[in-house]
Amino acid sequence: MRRHRIQKRLAAYQDGEVSGKERERIAAHLEGCLACRSAYAELEQAWQRLERIPEIEVSAGFERRLFDRINAVPEPRSRWRVPWVSWIYRAYPAPAMAAVLLLVGTVLGGYLGNALVSGFSSAPAQVHGSRVGTDIVSFRVFSAAPPGTLGDGYLRMAHFTEEVRK
Repeated sequence: MRRHRIQKRLAAYQDGEVSGKERERIAAHLEGCLACRSAYAELEQAWQRLERIPEIEVSAGFERRLFDRINAVPEPRSRWRVPWVSWIYRAYPAPAMAAVLLLVGTVLGGYLGNALVSGFSSAPAQVHGSRVGTDIVSFRVFSAAPPGTLGDGYLRMAHFTEEVRK
């Protein structure tokens, strides 16, 4: 066996938890390997030191009082206030998260798309008096040629050229 595998099994060897055949292999390896033998000696020393520590006497009923205190701690409440939302999330976590992300992405995309495109709109409109506004439609950014893009510019140029020829 390799040294690394032997060193992992030394505690089990010391406790007598290894089978007879493996025990013989580890014993033979310990005879020939100084590093593993010193690691085993350190393990033996640690156990000997632990055995010298006096046992702590516990009072009568300690375990009962300990378990009573543990059981007295209330269960943490769920963050979810709406029971059906909690049930859906526990039953279908991936689809629920995908639906939430899709909803957030759609709302955020529509808002940011309109905010970015509002200055480049190709459809200026007269709004009550002298104030000029822009007609913003929520999902116009998803059209074939969103406003402000190269495609939109080309289509407006082609449309302008056709009007001039008429």
